[in-house]
Amino acid sequence: MSQTTAVPRRNWDSVYFAVTFGIRNLIFRPFGGIRVMHGEQVPMEGALIVAANHTSFGDPPVVACATGRRLNFMAKAELFKPPIFGSLIRRLGAFPVHRGEADTEAIRHTLDLLAEGEAVLVFPEGGRGDGKTLQPANKGVTLLARKSGAQVIPVGLCDTDKWLPYGAKLPKRQRVTASFGVPFSFADFETKYGREAKDMFGKILMERIAELMREGGREIVTAPATSSTPEG
Repeated sequence: MSQTTAVPRRNWDSVYFAVTFGIRNLIFRPFGGIRVMHGEQVPMEGALIVAANHTSFGDPPVVACATGRRLNFMAKAELFKPPIFGSLIRRLGAFPVHRGEADTEAIRHTLDLLAEGEAVLVFPEGGRGDGKTLQPANKGVTLLARKSGAQVIPVGLCDTDKWLPYGAKLPKRQRVTASFGVPFSFADFETKYGREAKDMFGKILMERIAELMREGGREIVTAPATSSTPEG
């Protein structure tokens, strides 16, 4: 079980935006930059789940730089073990999650953040994909959307796996793309699909992410969806 400690955010907002500004201009720009498509779709206030595909360790900073508002995000618990680095990423919005087990503390913390009107980045596939096939959404994203009532905005990321390939220590010269879709909520699905809303939510979320990836120039197919009905 993770121990998630709340960190006062009011004193760190300026640090967060300074860091993302630096990352965008000192790390991404020299290596091709970030193309943002439909950035005006991002709500600047209120609870928001930012749901993106995942192919690279570079995905979180790309979304953070492209979104334009402070993001909170789950990170594997091992990253918090080095005291200095762990303290820094915690203050930049990260909180620990133990992969491969039901980390109820991380889920509870995410719901608390959304209840406070924060934005949270999630990767519905649950892990890095191969960039060719988009995996079905896991149960967690449906659970968060259903219990929080937050808006969900799909994001299609393109070429982050070329910018920072798996196993690479340094980025390569490659422009990356973040394409934002139209926000929606779980309540929209309840109205339209009734009892099938839980299954349809994850399926349509991944279809919309796939469409945004194709719009950004990445050919992608979606794996057959399984039941996304969460427990509880």
